[in-house]
Amino acid sequence: MAEGILKKMLKERNIDYIQVSSAGTNSWGGCPASLSALKIGESSGIDLMNHLSRKVTKEMLEETDLILLMSGDHLDYLKELNKDLLEKSFLLKSFPQRHEDRSYWIRDPIGGTKDDYRRCFIDLNESIKRILPELIDLAKKKIQTPSK
Repeated sequence: MAEGILKKMLKERNIDYIQVSSAGTNSWGGCPASLSALKIGESSGIDLMNHLSRKVTKEMLEETDLILLMSGDHLDYLKELNKDLLEKSFLLKSFPQRHEDRSYWIRDPIGGTKDDYRRCFIDLNESIKRILPELIDLAKKKIQTPSK
């Protein structure tokens, strides 16, 4: 849902220089979005019909500029993969700060009720809307700064 939300917000602003992708720590690759995620996305103008899950890999994360996570469990998973990834990893709800306590976690709705999915969607949407200006600024700085 987070990927769909951010892509929609970027499209509405005609921003095409930020790449967005998502992956899960406990996901099987190639699974479609759940019915609850599809319905909530559809009601907000986000089409998740073609979304397929991906299992996160160390290589995938090493190639990205910023890693936004839903919970401390995800941070723990990154620590096991490669502690150097922590420098560019943040809890979505606390970004750009580095707060890790549970009040900044977004609960994964997998296996939950429609209300769990709705609450997660709201948390994701509010967090992404809040950080969008910062993400755009970071991307502009990256574009303007030549790679070494």
